[in-house]
Amino acid sequence: MFESAPITRRLLILWVGIWCGSAVLTMFGGGLPNVFLFDPWQLLHLHFSYLPGVLGFVFLHDPYSLFHVLGNAWMFAIFAPEIERLFPAQAFLRLLLKSTLWGVGFTLLMAWLMPQAFSNPILGASGLVATVFAASAAMYPQRSIYLFLFRVRLLPLFLVLTGLDLLGFLAECAGQERGVAYTVHLAGVLVGWLAVGGFQRFAGPWQGWGRKWAQQKEQKWINRQRQVEQELDRILAKISREGMQSLTAAERKFLQKRSQGGP
Repeated sequence: MFESAPITRRLLILWVGIWCGSAVLTMFGGGLPNVFLFDPWQLLHLHFSYLPGVLGFVFLHDPYSLFHVLGNAWMFAIFAPEIERLFPAQAFLRLLLKSTLWGVGFTLLMAWLMPQAFSNPILGASGLVATVFAASAAMYPQRSIYLFLFRVRLLPLFLVLTGLDLLGFLAECAGQERGVAYTVHLAGVLVGWLAVGGFQRFAGPWQGWGRKWAQQKEQKWINRQRQVEQELDRILAKISREGMQSLTAAERKFLQKRSQGGP
């Protein structure tokens, strides 16, 4: 299962190993090092000793909860190997890093806007799990998996769980929910969904938006090329009338860039 997914295998081993170490440390009264805690409140107040936790929090799970690490590991083991094969080696690491940083950015934004609701420390790899889950649902929407003895289709399960995350996020905004990193989950979902072109795989109004955006981008490129050609014609005409010595430094730079294949 993991022969072609070495990063997935190493992450699973690392998560379990770090959890065991943190559980033992906690049993003897030790605290969790800052390197494994993403604490939005501390970071927004410029306590830079917590900065390593921006990346380190995805490696540590609640030392008091075996379910936390095993639940994330189980979900990651189901969905991550296939996504790693789609994004081999460094591409998969970049995907996971992007998910982590988007989750951190979204959480910091919400903690800045609503500190009373989003300033709790965060740990765990649930954002990475959300990323591979979303990518799998977009790629294989008709696939079925067994969930507690029930066979369910992947896309409906994904939509239900994402909807619950969204409801939890709204409840957290209202100050009625604490303890779950909904910001990290939702950021991970968005990263995974976009990474495999999720919106392009399903019919919807966003397809028209995408076409309109592509047309606008193409038109901007055409306009830019037209301006470049007009400027080139002007400079060549100036050379024909007055010679190369009449060119300004900016015009010489423009010609040099064009000769090297630049726009």
